[in-house]
Amino acid sequence: MHQPATPLNKQDAVTSPDEQRKFVRKLVSVAIVAGAVLITLYVWSTIERHPRTDDAAARANVVGIVPRVRGQIVRLAVQDNQLIKEGDLLFEIDPDDYKLSLDKAKSALAALDQQIEIGKSQDEELKFAVKAGEAGVARAQAQVNQANDSLHRLEPLLPKHFATAEQVDQARTAAAVAAQEVAEQEQKLNQARTQLSTLQTLLAQRPGAVAAVKLAELELSYCKVVAPFDGRVVNLNISAGAYASVGIPVFSLLDTRKWYVVANFREAEVRHMAPGSEAIVYLSSAPNQRFRGKVQGIGWAVKPEGEIDLPPAGVPYVKRELNWVRVAQRFPVRIEVENPDEDLFRMGASAVAIIKGPPRK
Repeated sequence: MHQPATPLNKQDAVTSPDEQRKFVRKLVSVAIVAGAVLITLYVWSTIERHPRTDDAAARANVVGIVPRVRGQIVRLAVQDNQLIKEGDLLFEIDPDDYKLSLDKAKSALAALDQQIEIGKSQDEELKFAVKAGEAGVARAQAQVNQANDSLHRLEPLLPKHFATAEQVDQARTAAAVAAQEVAEQEQKLNQARTQLSTLQTLLAQRPGAVAAVKLAELELSYCKVVAPFDGRVVNLNISAGAYASVGIPVFSLLDTRKWYVVANFREAEVRHMAPGSEAIVYLSSAPNQRFRGKVQGIGWAVKPEGEIDLPPAGVPYVKRELNWVRVAQRFPVRIEVENPDEDLFRMGASAVAIIKGPPRK
């Protein structure tokens, strides 16, 4: 005869749901731990492959506006922090002294040109005078030669009474007169040549006079200082009336045409990037806006902390201590921003940089 099933006792009915709940809790705990490990590994792998740092700052080139001439500033056309365009007038230096210098140089050139014109008008006459002088010297030299020949022929004849003393004296006088005539003709020839060379000297001086005029014009143009590029005026602390000196900046100009971010990455992260690597930049002032960038270069040298400067031939300095905790060195990475916002980017603004991928091909 079929035996009826033995009913579960009261204790088994009570403990069975508890065991199930414990089992479920164990499964959930294991899943949470496994998920945490997987998430940790994923985050670590992402950070390892795509390094990021918040030790970064926005940068732009700053150029000092240096006048090329000295003088009092008579006009200041900009204000501090003003946005300007290339070619805009920044300030003007008193041009009076440079106008006088230009007038003086032009006057000297005009006087030289007048002398050259006079010399050119006399050029043919001077050339004729030179030729006439050369001919006169040749003629006088021929007379000297003839007089000397006559004297040399008569002197041997005087002891033999074939010539008289009077004839010899006349020959000597003729030779002396001929020699004096040669000296006079040579003097005239030299004077003609000197006058002719004066024109060549004046012509040789003209390029220098023209250069003096151009230099004076250039210095006068330097009195108006214009913006060499688009940018923003910074560190303007002067007023009209101040004296500007050559080589000393009056104020600075921030080059807003190109922005970049200098981000300091740990030395172990540097191997994951190279010039041309894609990057993403965030500004602390606008965390919701993302800016594209690419790595322009990675720093090759930083000064170790605590190092003492010694001469090249000095003895190395080693501190008598142990550093139990080694802090990874950071190297600056320069990231060029491709789509900067002129209204958001400021020199020195805090930023976050993330390296996203390998160099672009």
